[in-house]
Amino acid sequence: MITVNKWEAFSDSFEQRNTYVVGQAIIDTVKSRLAGLQNLGVVLELGCGNGTYTRSLLHNATSILATDLSEKMVETTKQRFQGHANVHTDVANCTQLPYSDDQFDTVLMANLLHIIPCRHAALLEAKRVLKPGGRLIVMSMTQYSMGFFQQFGLIYRYIKMYGSKPAGAIKLTPKRTQHYLDAAMFEDVQIEVLGNGVKALYAEAVKARR
Repeated sequence: MITVNKWEAFSDSFEQRNTYVVGQAIIDTVKSRLAGLQNLGVVLELGCGNGTYTRSLLHNATSILATDLSEKMVETTKQRFQGHANVHTDVANCTQLPYSDDQFDTVLMANLLHIIPCRHAALLEAKRVLKPGGRLIVMSMTQYSMGFFQQFGLIYRYIKMYGSKPAGAIKLTPKRTQHYLDAAMFEDVQIEVLGNGVKALYAEAVKARR
């Protein structure tokens, strides 16, 4: 089991490790997809890590609150975005968010949903803090639709960098993602798979308008 403390041990090299595991191409593809989003408004990022994807939202968001359960990851992100007045950071548990109902226009969960055991609770919290009509964005690297040898290589590189996968981690697929978002009562769900080698699952959904 990978604990918060173990993730914290990787805070200074997290981006380099992730690049080794999945490759720069899929990371760039995801960044490009996120950078193309418009009218994000006030954004809450859950599981920000060291801020790899935070930068992609900078120019289309009014403000970003980047959060993570790891204090060291949050500190790394804070240092990374010094000088950006619209980026703020906070240590927060995605299943027990210390924020008001209907507070954010957009919630981003990048590389989070597939590694936590409490997916439903996290999605319910994301929905709670979203404004009516607010947008949820989910992105997770996935083995879905990859060939056997591609999957083997991905798993080998992951274990080499991080050891065993977190308890409760799953392979996120379009069908599973649809199920989780439906169970949390999100609407207008759109799911796509990005990438030509290593894949990324990308989904958008909306909180019901009152």
